[in-house]
Amino acid sequence: MKISQLLLVGVSFAAVFLAHILWDMCGQSSSPWRTLPSEQTPWSQYLASGKIWLGLSYGLAAAFAVYCLTRLYQYRKRAVAGAVGGLTLVGFLYAAGCFLLGCCGSPMLAVYAGLFGSRFAGFAKPLVFVITAVSVGIGYVLVTRKMAKAGTCC
Repeated sequence: MKISQLLLVGVSFAAVFLAHILWDMCGQSSSPWRTLPSEQTPWSQYLASGKIWLGLSYGLAAAFAVYCLTRLYQYRKRAVAGAVGGLTLVGFLYAAGCFLLGCCGSPMLAVYAGLFGSRFAGFAKPLVFVITAVSVGIGYVLVTRKMAKAGTCC
């Protein structure tokens, strides 16, 4: 992979991760009902709530999508099906994860709290990151293996 492609993947990760941080912090400070104690900054609240795991997960998925798109651009004819399939899988995982965590209005977080207790709420965000990292790792291995079998790698 060229250095420009590697830089593009890194920049996409950082941009999505920073956008998630800014979105969360701006949402906290603009709410008229939310008051933070004087010693607690929006950054410390972001870290304490565990939302950093979701930001890392979003950034990792975006970086993998950009990686797939750069491969698509390099090998247009051969990579169309793989990139579309990978993006569809990541989109499905995020839609399912969003529903199962209750972040898009679904009542599942209350159901999990009732079934497993309130400790599960703190465990769900790192679990989403682990699932994302594993699926991106598997996707990366499959993409590079297919490209090596096709004889287009290196």
